[in-house]
Amino acid sequence: MPDVSVPVAKASKQVRLVTNQNTKIQVRTASIEILVGGPYGDHAYGHAALRVTTSEVDKVFDYGRYGKTWGVGGSEGEGILNIWNNFAPYIRGENALGRVTTGFTYETTEENAKRVLAFYDQKIAGKKTKTKTAAKTSVIIDEYYALGPNCTTLSVSAAKVIFPDIDRDRAKHQQGRGLGMMEKSLVRARGWPDNIFMPADLQSMLQNSTSRKAKAVTTYGGSAR
Repeated sequence: MPDVSVPVAKASKQVRLVTNQNTKIQVRTASIEILVGGPYGDHAYGHAALRVTTSEVDKVFDYGRYGKTWGVGGSEGEGILNIWNNFAPYIRGENALGRVTTGFTYETTEENAKRVLAFYDQKIAGKKTKTKTAAKTSVIIDEYYALGPNCTTLSVSAAKVIFPDIDRDRAKHQQGRGLGMMEKSLVRARGWPDNIFMPADLQSMLQNSTSRKAKAVTTYGGSAR
């Protein structure tokens, strides 16, 4: 039996499906989902993004070095925020890389979910749109840096708008997972940031949280490693 996930607004208008099978309709409630992508190929760092679902929208906010880069090993660059209009094309792209993505879902109110959307609206206000397609809009919002702002720090900052305690356990999980020995030495020389900045550290923190447990944990892509 295929499942179809729809927002409340669409369900209230009666979803019409043409199929010769029984179909179960899952009505989405307001939530945020922290999406942590694992390593793939020669890419050891992983990735993080934030999905926001309300009665009207299902968007993914995906921040990274998607433009010009500079600095040691490309550690700095144009900080580009991809705003995906739907979850499906985002996760298809991640799966196509061979990456396993783990989603941590936290239910919330419509009002709170809209506060997270407003956080991102403030980030893009007055900023330059780099590209726009049917699937996503890409906006240059600032300069990206490996220790932050990066994909992990921005996703956590957005989540903290409504769940300020979500990273309370960060110190116990700040290990620099995914960094090589030389890179860890450089971070130690500079001083470890107070915030979680590596995706794998973020995943460890969310999986073992003593402050806020996810309502659901979902694996997208191949078998988790």
